[in-house]
Amino acid sequence: MSTRVFVAAAACLLLFGCSQYDIKSDYDLDSNFSAFKTYAWMTDPTTTEGATSANTAMQRNSLLDKRIRGAVDAAMASKGFTVNTDTPDVLVVYHTGMQNKVDVTDWGYSYAGSYWGWAGRDIDVYNYTEGTLIVDLVNTQSKQLAWRGSATGVVDPGRSPEEVQERINDVVGKIFDKYPPKSR
Repeated sequence: MSTRVFVAAAACLLLFGCSQYDIKSDYDLDSNFSAFKTYAWMTDPTTTEGATSANTAMQRNSLLDKRIRGAVDAAMASKGFTVNTDTPDVLVVYHTGMQNKVDVTDWGYSYAGSYWGWAGRDIDVYNYTEGTLIVDLVNTQSKQLAWRGSATGVVDPGRSPEEVQERINDVVGKIFDKYPPKSR
């Protein structure tokens, strides 16, 4: 895949074609989420071991980084957080990834009718790229992951920068709908 095509696909990572996201969250049962009021960004997110050069390039896309950070900042503010780079309660970091997928639908045998006779099997093959955004909140006191939210969906790479931002805002908003976790 050419660099140009890849950068365009990476910038559109979160443009899920049908606004259908698989949103999930997980959290540390021992965390006191009401105590978390301030945050700072983790300085250098690490690349996952075994990550492809394509995934590494996505993590270093400054356009995507700016959009995701802006959306997360807005979501954190809406949850009552303020930025504190000196003594934050939590550190925020995000991770992105893309994976090529194939969906095969076997519709079974089809018949052309008595005049035409046998027609054969009807199989549809759909190739697509699935994108994932993960947002982590790390407790600065325990140095442990306190909360993780994620969104997964189909990448739709033909959007304008404004549409990309709108989709990222939507995805991040849906992720943070899961924060704070509901009472146990």
